[in-house]
Amino acid sequence: MSARKAQLAGLAAILALTTAGCGLASDVNGDTPAAAPTPTTPLDPKLKLIDAVPDERDAAYRFDVAGAETPTSGVLDAPHKAALIKIVQHETGVGFSLTMTTLMVDKQTWLKMAFTPAGLPGLPKVPKNWQLLDAAKVKDKSMIGYDGSTDPGYAQLLVQKATGVKETSPGHFTGTTDLTQATEAEIVDAPTLAKLGAKAKAVPFTATIDAKGNLTSLIAKIPAAGGVKAKTYSVEYDGFGTTAALAAPAAGEQQKATSVVYQLMAG
Repeated sequence: MSARKAQLAGLAAILALTTAGCGLASDVNGDTPAAAPTPTTPLDPKLKLIDAVPDERDAAYRFDVAGAETPTSGVLDAPHKAALIKIVQHETGVGFSLTMTTLMVDKQTWLKMAFTPAGLPGLPKVPKNWQLLDAAKVKDKSMIGYDGSTDPGYAQLLVQKATGVKETSPGHFTGTTDLTQATEAEIVDAPTLAKLGAKAKAVPFTATIDAKGNLTSLIAKIPAAGGVKAKTYSVEYDGFGTTAALAAPAAGEQQKATSVVYQLMAG
């Protein structure tokens, strides 16, 4: 149980005691005092859902975020200050896609890039092993080193901005969230948000928690509006306790990033 889970459990116990009155009652015969029944006070569903979101104390786990402006997947390992992030960029009309995998461990970052299909005429040749980035050659400094993220799908933010959160059955939740208050998640771009109008403030979602209290999924249904098609934003977290910890690549699996890598990063 995490420290926060313990705190919430303690809060529930305190609430239960305060609603139990004096705590003692005499039996019918007035002999031995009988303990009054202690009512149970379930945790607020919203608090319970927020507490289920991974934090810095949770071991490595896998994630898959789909339906956002930039879909991502990979592994998050906060205790080792590490993250592995995979992005697949499809280039429409040119017949290829670029897969970029980023490994961040403490203050260092490595990249792997691959074109699919490989070997198309005109595409640059990219080394297959890990490319260690030089911070001095990277404009976007957010690319360098682990930034402390623990929730790549911004599930906590979406729940914090939610209303009407209910636990419909053990481990299953529903509610509505306000995308206008969660723009950091980059689920939709600014023009789409404007077209959604009031609908963006009450986007329905479902969420699931496993038996150990870990958030395993959050699915938001973004409605159609103003010529924008409806879509689904989904966050999946799994592998808690079974996912291997992340570490820097072995010496034989990495090299200093080539000029081609920096050119591709610059667009």
